[in-house]
Amino acid sequence: MKKRILAMLLASLMCLSLAACGGDSAADNGSANDTPADTGADAPAEGDGGSEGGASYKIALLMSHQTNAFTNAVSAGARAKGEELGVEVEVFDGNQDQATQNSQLEQCLNQGYNGILVEPVTVDGIAPAVKEANEQGIPVMTVVQKMTQQDLAVAYRGGNDANAGRLQMEKAVEMLGGKGNIALLYGPMGSDGQLIRKEGYDAVLADNPDVQVVFEETANWVTEEALSLVETWLSTGTEINAIVAQNDSMALGAQKAIEDAGKQDDILVFGVDAVDDAIAAIAAGRLDGTVSQDASGQGALGVETMVSYLNGEEVEPEAFTECIWIDSSNAADYQ
Repeated sequence: MKKRILAMLLASLMCLSLAACGGDSAADNGSANDTPADTGADAPAEGDGGSEGGASYKIALLMSHQTNAFTNAVSAGARAKGEELGVEVEVFDGNQDQATQNSQLEQCLNQGYNGILVEPVTVDGIAPAVKEANEQGIPVMTVVQKMTQQDLAVAYRGGNDANAGRLQMEKAVEMLGGKGNIALLYGPMGSDGQLIRKEGYDAVLADNPDVQVVFEETANWVTEEALSLVETWLSTGTEINAIVAQNDSMALGAQKAIEDAGKQDDILVFGVDAVDDAIAAIAAGRLDGTVSQDASGQGALGVETMVSYLNGEEVEPEAFTECIWIDSSNAADYQ
């Protein structure tokens, strides 16, 4: 009797063991063959990194320089968008030197980057390197500033500098009452931003002959250079009613020189880029206006477009961020 009971117990244990093994096998097979319907999530495509952007791409952003709040904001926007899309974005500082930027571009061609975003130091300096990138099948897009042979690049993403320059000068002329002496602070001579914003200036000035340009010179986007240059202009005794600077960093340098000379009530100052310090200066009644082109948005738009292109989507050859005038009436909205 005891033997019969023992045999029955052993048989039961063997059945339980087999059932358990069969259950594990079924679970494994189900997991290995899950579909989106099974999991309740979209299955990533082949090579997909599981991000909104698709594959885990490696993208280089070659900035002309990283010396002011605007360029830093562009880079920050690009990095943030890369993180959002699950792609790697590495930023290179060209130090406003075309040879340095060309070397960086060559470096990127040899280090496995899937795509390259570049803000050219000069409008024609990167053409040979971009041609080489095309030969290697590595897409290049320009951001913030264009290149002369723009057709070599896949696309451009950034602000519309002609519109920004035009809007800035229209507001300056309006606040001057249509007449007076102005001085112009340019970015690096020959850069796309300098050339195209100046085209906007020239178009407005051509329709306003009572506004005279008494000084015009580059301060290379740099606050300290603008400060020194405006100090020199003021020392000549030439009447200046307004200073129009092609970026906020130079505008802030000009404003400091004017305040040091005690002429803050006599000279208007305008910038471009709407960086935080400039908006704060406008809100405080020190600076008179700036143009926003959404610096962070330019970097983000560049990365987003590159990812779309790498995913095989068609992209428009140009897309611009919006130009918005900021002065004392709306500065608080942008702080």
